[in-house]
Amino acid sequence: MSGAFEQAWVLLKASSMPPFVPRKVAQRIGSGDYRVAFRQPNTLHTTKFGTGEKLADTLVNNRLAEMYPEAFVGEELHALPVHESQLPAFATTGKDGRLLGYDQEYFDGKFDYGPGGRRKGKYNIMPLTYTQELGQPLTSTGDSSNYLAQKLLQDKMRGMYPLTDALGLGDVKDENWAVMPKGGLSLPELSPDQVKLVDPMFDYPRKRPFYTSDFQREVNRFRQDLPELREAAEPWYKGLNQYEDPALGQQMLDTLIQGEQQNLDKITEPLTP
Repeated sequence: MSGAFEQAWVLLKASSMPPFVPRKVAQRIGSGDYRVAFRQPNTLHTTKFGTGEKLADTLVNNRLAEMYPEAFVGEELHALPVHESQLPAFATTGKDGRLLGYDQEYFDGKFDYGPGGRRKGKYNIMPLTYTQELGQPLTSTGDSSNYLAQKLLQDKMRGMYPLTDALGLGDVKDENWAVMPKGGLSLPELSPDQVKLVDPMFDYPRKRPFYTSDFQREVNRFRQDLPELREAAEPWYKGLNQYEDPALGQQMLDTLIQGEQQNLDKITEPLTP
């Protein structure tokens, strides 16, 4: 067994939701600006491939999922399940046919990873891997695209969980909710079934909170088990041998962590009086 293969095998065995490689475009169940999600028959979780951007939001959502499992669904980070050269090109192609690309300013002009660039690969990005418990995603009814409908739902969630108000919870459109196997919230404006938020964002407009003793208690609980970004991204670092240019991959991950630390600081700044 080669060293690279053995390392990948150890990472997969240690995971509760090991990533899989989609074989057909039809396995795609959703896509956004930063990730594309897939399902696989007889597998109770999704695998996502993305840019790694908004890792700060992923970290915050994961901590909220630990604190409020009835409302949020966290994700796991993983090394690529196969060598980069064996990953199908559609793994980073959205439903509209567009390849994922970098959006955050910290990546702007610093790396040329895609076709024709330094990497000369088949992707516009360095594909990074996530998994998440599989649910039945909601589909847009049209109402969720209405600003007022989203704002009312956002405010309702923030009222139920004041910590999320301070964190600037947002992007609560229908597609970011799912009916999960184990319970959830009763939100009749979204679904007759109980639902959980699977892909929220943070740092949306908010007011500074009232620093009551109850609020401070929740802040302390949130911070107590919130990992460092570099620690959370360790599976990606351990999987660098899965890329054709590991040195370039490390440079990109280092840049990602530095940029996302600034994003995390902005998200959590209101938690401090």
